[in-house]
Amino acid sequence: MKPEVVKKNLQQIEEGYNLIAKKFSETRKHFWRNLEFTKQYVKEGDKILDFGCGNGRLLELFAGRKIIYKGVDISQNLLELAKKKYPENKKDFIRISSDELSLPFSDKNFNSVYSVATFHHLPGKTYRKRVVRELYRVMKPEGWIIITVWNLWQKKYRRHLYKNWLKKLGGRSKMDWNDCRINFTDNTGKVFARYHHAFTKKELMGLFREEGFNIIEIKTVGGNIVLVGQKPKL
Repeated sequence: MKPEVVKKNLQQIEEGYNLIAKKFSETRKHFWRNLEFTKQYVKEGDKILDFGCGNGRLLELFAGRKIIYKGVDISQNLLELAKKKYPENKKDFIRISSDELSLPFSDKNFNSVYSVATFHHLPGKTYRKRVVRELYRVMKPEGWIIITVWNLWQKKYRRHLYKNWLKKLGGRSKMDWNDCRINFTDNTGKVFARYHHAFTKKELMGLFREEGFNIIEIKTVGGNIVLVGQKPKL
């Protein structure tokens, strides 16, 4: 994907999530139960980064446990909702710029990094690799990374991929082959055509392995592909 197309997609993602923030948050009030097993990678006192935190619902996973939490997102409107929902963590929700591709944290800072339903919105292989590299930087050696993406190879989503494939064959799409757009409509009828990339398990493993992570596990859970990786001991 060309850099100018990546930039345009990122701008649309930020504007779109600001547009639908309220309805989107209402549909994601609680953390997905079938992903609760991922809390095993966090112990008392750990520092946790929530990359693409949205309304902050990951905090539910660690209720009653003493952790140090930081959540980052490009949508200011979603962050404002997170601050209202979790006022005790108000200062821990931070807006980041998709253009800068740098996180406001020091090297080797976090014990675990979570990114729930975010990576499939990152456009272009080069951009995704740079994001993974930045997550690797802020993680402590032997730290855990937990990534979930939608399994877009399910029957109900495949038609969106087919649509882009046809456009690619006709030279009418600037997106990559396994990309697509899926509409989200809010309560007022506003439509956000969200960019998605359809990861295969092999591709997702390769993305993180190439940037230095050891892959511990990858599996399909419900409608999600879940990857668990670890930064090697230095």
